[in-house]
Amino acid sequence: MRWLTLAAIAALAVFLAGQRVVLAQQPTEIVSVLRPGPLPVTDPFDPAWDEAPAVDVPLGPQAMTIPSLLKLSVPTVRVRSLNNGDQIALLLEWADDTRDDLTVADQQFRDAAAIQFPVGQELPNICMGAAGQLVNIWHWKADWQRDIDQGFQELVNQYPNFFKDFYPGGVTGTPPFTYPTDFDRPEARQFQVGWAVGNPFSVPQRPSPVEDLKAIGFGSLTHKDRQEVGGRGVWRDGRWRVIFTRKLAAPDSESADLRRDQVPVAFAVWNGANQEVGARKQLSGFYTLRIQGQERILGLPRNLVGWLAAGFIGVLAVVVVTLRFLRRRAAAGI
Repeated sequence: MRWLTLAAIAALAVFLAGQRVVLAQQPTEIVSVLRPGPLPVTDPFDPAWDEAPAVDVPLGPQAMTIPSLLKLSVPTVRVRSLNNGDQIALLLEWADDTRDDLTVADQQFRDAAAIQFPVGQELPNICMGAAGQLVNIWHWKADWQRDIDQGFQELVNQYPNFFKDFYPGGVTGTPPFTYPTDFDRPEARQFQVGWAVGNPFSVPQRPSPVEDLKAIGFGSLTHKDRQEVGGRGVWRDGRWRVIFTRKLAAPDSESADLRRDQVPVAFAVWNGANQEVGARKQLSGFYTLRIQGQERILGLPRNLVGWLAAGFIGVLAVVVVTLRFLRRRAAAGI
C-alpha cells in the first residue's frame, strides 16, 4: 500500500503546485504548547488560544477513490494546539461562507472536520491507513453540534408542517409528538430502530459532537466502542472554529497514544454547501505534532527523568552528609 501513499502525496503536490503553493515554504511542525491548568476546551474564541502558534495547513482534493472531490472548496485549515501534560486540545479554523449543520433532508450535507493519528509507530497510508496500519480518526460533525446546542434535529425542523398523528403503543404525549422525549419507553423504541440498536447516527442524546473512529483503509471506517474525544464548534462571521480534545493517554488499544513528544497528524475538512460527504473531501499530508512536556531522555519521559534525577541528587546528598558525620565522629575518637 506504500504506492498509494506516494501517489496521494504526488497528487497533492501537483495540485498545490498548480495553486502556486510552494511546499518547501510551509512549516511541517505544529507545536502543542504546554499550558498548566484547565484548557479552553469549550470556547474556541478563548484568548488562551492566542498562546499557541497558528499553522496554516494547505489542503488538496481527495482524488484516490470515489466519490472524489473535483473542485477544492477549502484551501487551508489553521491549526493550534495546547496541552497541560494530561489533556490535549487542538483548534481547527477555516473559512466557510455558509453554516451547514442540518442533515434531515436527503439533499443536505454537513460541514465537518477530522484529525487523523497513526495508532502504531509506522507512518500509515494517508488515506485512512491500510491493512496492518490502524489509524485513529476524530471526526467533528456540524449537525451533531447543532443537536447538542439546540436539541436533536428531526423532520419537523426541516418540514414544520410534518405531522405524526398516531403510534399503536408505548408512545407518550399527544400528536404530533416530540422526539425523543415521547419515545423514551422501551416499547416505543420499536418505531425508532436505529436508536434501539444503538446506531450512533440515530441516538438523539449526543455526549460529544466528535465521533471517535478507527480505520485500516478505504471503506473500513468504524465507530469505536469507547468514545473519549470531546469538542465544540462555533461558526461566526463566515468561519468555523472547532475544538478537539482528549486525554494524552490512549484509552484503549485502538486509540492513538499521544504521550510522545512527536506524533504524525493529518487533517480533513468537508464543505456541506459543496455537497461534500465521505471520501469527497479535502485533506492534508502528514504533519508533525510536537507536544511540549512529552519530550523523552534515554527513552523515558522528561518529567520522569527529572524526578529520578532529583531523587538521585537527594539520595547522594544524604550519603555525603552521612559520610561527613561518620568521619567527624571517627576523627574525634567517638
